[in-house]
Amino acid sequence: MTSNALKPLAIAVLAASTTGLTGCFSSSSSGGDSGSLSLGITDAPVDSLEEVNISFTSITLNHSNGERIEIELNEEQLAEQPIDLLTLQRGNAASLIADEEVPAGEYEWIRLNVVDNQTFPDMYVVKEDNGGTADLAVQSARGLQLSSGFTVPQGGSADFTVDFDLRSAITDPQGQDGYFLRPSLRLVDNSEVGAIEGTVFSNVISNQCNENTSFNGAVYVYEGQNAEPIDYNSKTDKEPLMTAAVEQPESGGELNYRAAFLTEGDYTIGYTCDADDPDADNDLTFTGTRNVTVSANETQTEDFDGSQ
Repeated sequence: MTSNALKPLAIAVLAASTTGLTGCFSSSSSGGDSGSLSLGITDAPVDSLEEVNISFTSITLNHSNGERIEIELNEEQLAEQPIDLLTLQRGNAASLIADEEVPAGEYEWIRLNVVDNQTFPDMYVVKEDNGGTADLAVQSARGLQLSSGFTVPQGGSADFTVDFDLRSAITDPQGQDGYFLRPSLRLVDNSEVGAIEGTVFSNVISNQCNENTSFNGAVYVYEGQNAEPIDYNSKTDKEPLMTAAVEQPESGGELNYRAAFLTEGDYTIGYTCDADDPDADNDLTFTGTRNVTVSANETQTEDFDGSQ
């Protein structure tokens, strides 16, 4: 079990530059103290889909004093989207706004506003089995809203990432057309996060996975030590915090995983090759379950070699 310095985050290059994605806030503010806000997005994997495309229109911030700040994207910036969230895994992130000047102080919530799918058909998924497409709509009337509070320091800067957990966020309702996106999001302070990564050796894969499938399983991450590994549909507060896909690196070698943007603290991890339907109660089999402590700006290495 080793720990090493956290690798720099690989930034997914959007068609638009970071500057191009940055709008200006419009509110009733008459000035006063301010700070800067940077916001990126990242993603955890989902089975059965090759692409999950979303187009953002603006970002809404709700200050604790009741002021509502809108950071809008213009038509030219809209045309350079959508963003495929499935390209933003393993610690990769895309910048939405960078060093945007906003009023300093406490904020109660943040909302990512997306296009109206009936007007701009830029919200869609691509299926893995046949390459077909299907519409994607936001399920909640409040949009993609996070109730996590945060602070923008006076004269300072705040840098956050919104983590989309698509395995629990994407749903395919029976009897209805298209897919829904639930607001399964978490907001993390980039100055307080680390990562867990490691190898899942071939003997573990062969013992757990069906030899007739290309699915190599996933590593589930739970908050706290000695957490009971369960599926996504348990309807309790003990559900997985996130998952990390087990994949073959482009350079070859053993299959591995990387779970990033984890706030420093204690976690439980476990590997499974069972499919997890977020709309059903699944009985998953885990192997190599153990406790891991994450420190800010460090990567903890935890391999699954079949010895646990």
